[in-house]
Amino acid sequence: MKILMTLFDIQDYGGIINHAENLAMGLKEIGHEVDFVKLCPKKKFGSTRAVSAESIAEYRKLGTGLFYHQSKGWWWPNENKVAYLDDVARAKFVEKCADYDAVLWHIPVPTCNKDNAGVNEWLQLYNPDTKNIAIIHDGNMPELYPHLNYVAHYFHGMVCVHESAYHSASCIGIPRKMIVNPFDLFGIERQYPDFHNRSGFTAVQVFKAWKRVDDLIRAIPHMKNKENKVVGGAGIEYRYMTSQDKCKPKYFDEAGDRIWDKALRHGMNYVGTIPTDVHYQLLRKSKLQIDPSWSRKYSAFGAHFNRTSVEAILCGAVPVATNLGMNKSQVFKAGVNYIELEAGAESQHHYAEVIDDALNDEIRWRDIVINNYSLAKRFDRKQVAQEYIDFINDKTLGETGKETTELINAMFNKLDFFGIWQARMGYIV
Repeated sequence: MKILMTLFDIQDYGGIINHAENLAMGLKEIGHEVDFVKLCPKKKFGSTRAVSAESIAEYRKLGTGLFYHQSKGWWWPNENKVAYLDDVARAKFVEKCADYDAVLWHIPVPTCNKDNAGVNEWLQLYNPDTKNIAIIHDGNMPELYPHLNYVAHYFHGMVCVHESAYHSASCIGIPRKMIVNPFDLFGIERQYPDFHNRSGFTAVQVFKAWKRVDDLIRAIPHMKNKENKVVGGAGIEYRYMTSQDKCKPKYFDEAGDRIWDKALRHGMNYVGTIPTDVHYQLLRKSKLQIDPSWSRKYSAFGAHFNRTSVEAILCGAVPVATNLGMNKSQVFKAGVNYIELEAGAESQHHYAEVIDDALNDEIRWRDIVINNYSLAKRFDRKQVAQEYIDFINDKTLGETGKETTELINAMFNKLDFFGIWQARMGYIV
């Protein structure tokens, strides 16, 4: 099967990078062809940006064949980009889609940002004769991507990577299935769990408001253990938390001390943004992996378990996650596959106690590690890739009203679509 992967240009791809690369590799490993392009709201491209030998050394290659960086995204040559405000480029892309057995849309519609304000040409990018599959990574579809409804008739089906995405996507009129994120299981540890050769925890994620990294940062000074406390990642909240002149008031404690500086004084080791292989090295040395994220909006739809929890399992570390982050999960079970934190509790003391206890409880730690060996198989990239192929081949899907295509385009061609939705978009709380 010949498959095209595509996505709209956004500022921060986060875990979408890992998903796309591992899915592409999994599809190739089971015998399929994969191409990959980015859709950009531009009229034309200039020459490809030159990359120094020092910079390119920070990049990796995996399934797509493109150079990618965990925080900087992909390095895109022009042949892998579509300037879709150009009528010719847009038409060529739509025509090219017909050459593929399926098109997988990692970001199926553009986000609401200033680059997309007043842009409606994206509505014309979907070939009605192609098996289009939307991949949903976000757990709050009604608020963030409701405009997918206006191109729903082009889609054969929709894949949701966790339960929050699956349930929140019920607002979109597309047949859907939950297929978890793909991973390379080659490095999963099979030896007897090595509790005594590990130390402390690792917590690496994008610093967004709903990721709640500050809950963990506040807890570090209250921890009694003297083991490793590794924190990594970056993002808007990291910049606010560490800024000398723009630090948010909530990132100071009652005594006026910066929670970041206080955590550093109490043993936090900040490693910055790191590639996946370095993250894995840290996890293989850690007893625990901490994911403090939670969102009341996300959890109302179900669990929004993050990639980092699976990465912990692959490296023999025990995930620690919040009850809201894992809300009613059918994949991860509290006490069986992860250790639970109570979201919204008096976090600095509660988190410290839970983490201290987990670092000292060897029996519980070993039981969870062993339980997770079997759970990991569900995330194998070849198995996940086959689930995508089976979904693409499902002949009962995709009858979503293609006859309405011309009508929909006529309705929205002259509309400031993003002007309407920007007023309704808000921060996740």
